[in-house]
Amino acid sequence: MSATEEFLAHYGVKGMKWGTKKAAKLPKEGPSKDAQTALDIRARAKRSKPKALSNVELQQAINRMNLEQQFKRLSVNEKPAIRRWMASTLLEIGKREVQVSLGKKVAATVAKKVATGGAA
Repeated sequence: MSATEEFLAHYGVKGMKWGTKKAAKLPKEGPSKDAQTALDIRARAKRSKPKALSNVELQQAINRMNLEQQFKRLSVNEKPAIRRWMASTLLEIGKREVQVSLGKKVAATVAKKVATGGAA
């Protein structure tokens, strides 16, 4: 064997991790026919007020929006219980922290007004 036959070359992508594959790029799918119709109706309603739309068009848009809202509301429950619990807990903690910090600022402002006799 010569030295050139024992040569190992790597033609990979720089920075790529060994043993992982790049995600295949899937073609982007546009909105379905029903969704596109509802989007068009909403755009027309926004431009020229809902009075310009027929009852059937309004009903189609409303039905589509209701279905999307129901799907979103129902898909929340698909998350694992621990994730839902963490999200609600963090939300409550955030609310409490905002209330405490606002309370402190309001109390400081009131104390300043009282100390200066209302002039400031």
